[in-house]
Amino acid sequence: MRITVLTDDRLGPVMAGSALRAWELGRVLEAAGHEVTVCGASGSVTPGGDGPPVSARPGRAEVVLSPPWNLPPAGFLGRALLVLDGVTPLPAELDAMPASPVVRRRRRTALARLPLALARADAVLAAGPHQEAWWREALVRAGRPGVPVIQVPFGVPVGDPPVERDEVEGVPRDWAVVLWWGGVWPWLDLETLLEARARLGRVPVSVVVPTAARPGGPAPGVDREALGLMAGRHGLEVPEVVAMDRWVPYAERHRLLNRASLLVVLHHPGEEARLAFRTRALDGVWAGVPLVVTEGGAVADLTRERGWGAVVPAHRPKAVAAALELMLTEREQMRCRGALAEDRESWRWSRVAAPLVELLPDLPRVPRRGLLVPGLRAAAAIAGLGGGSS
Repeated sequence: MRITVLTDDRLGPVMAGSALRAWELGRVLEAAGHEVTVCGASGSVTPGGDGPPVSARPGRAEVVLSPPWNLPPAGFLGRALLVLDGVTPLPAELDAMPASPVVRRRRRTALARLPLALARADAVLAAGPHQEAWWREALVRAGRPGVPVIQVPFGVPVGDPPVERDEVEGVPRDWAVVLWWGGVWPWLDLETLLEARARLGRVPVSVVVPTAARPGGPAPGVDREALGLMAGRHGLEVPEVVAMDRWVPYAERHRLLNRASLLVVLHHPGEEARLAFRTRALDGVWAGVPLVVTEGGAVADLTRERGWGAVVPAHRPKAVAAALELMLTEREQMRCRGALAEDRESWRWSRVAAPLVELLPDLPRVPRRGLLVPGLRAAAAIAGLGGGSS
């Protein structure tokens, strides 16, 4: 089959979660014998290594794989099979952002497009049971309960991470690194981690926070200056908290992960946390770095069930500090790294995307619905003339 994989992220040697997911899914589909093109945002180039070609414009395809939130008009109107990649809970993310005209418009547009996408979809990809339930309920409301929803979460590369590691500028060689991996978005909770670090006192532990702009996108919410102000409120200074002003290239991220003792992802409670699949945590699975995560969501459930690290309650610095102390002990490091190594194989991209590869020859299973009614409703909602919920 000719397959186009779409993302609104920029592909290249330096890229973030949505782009690398599109790239890795494209690689799996190509390895399965399909003719694949991955289309990204302006400025996209091939990340390097084996994989499908990268293009700025979608060509003719028999299958389109795309998030519903950035599906172009041709995706709704064309005859190709449409597989919605539903792993980013965009409406919930927008609800977690500070209200503004731009955020309200983006949310209205996303919700207006959703019934159109569901009327046209031949399958939906989800990550975790909470997402799967959300999409099944949305399909029922759209009158298409028989559309398959399959689990295709985030994965890890085929090869194990190389052994090289880099030192982090500003972190003493003999200090442990607690890595906040990725940007600081409104639904995430860096403040609690910093307060927890302050509770540890004068111990050789550095919290390392990336402060570079997201590839092809906005700044991650906290730049070097803002991080310094946050740290100062808790009486912390370098090297207790260290800013990292570069976005690590995808092919080199093992060098930093190998230096880390813990990978921490904390979030605020809410619908975003329930629906999210913390893709940044999968780098911990790949590199064998123990996790400290807030309860709520699929990755927290996996961390607890599979022994990948510690699960902490939201907004509880004392509990986070206790978890950091425990997880930095040699005993817990060995236990968690062993559990992560044991599970790594089952999270290879080739394994997690296998249900998609197996499903494609069996599509479509369910007749599509007409687009006239949802199209008119979407146009009205986007124009602000009516509701846009699904």
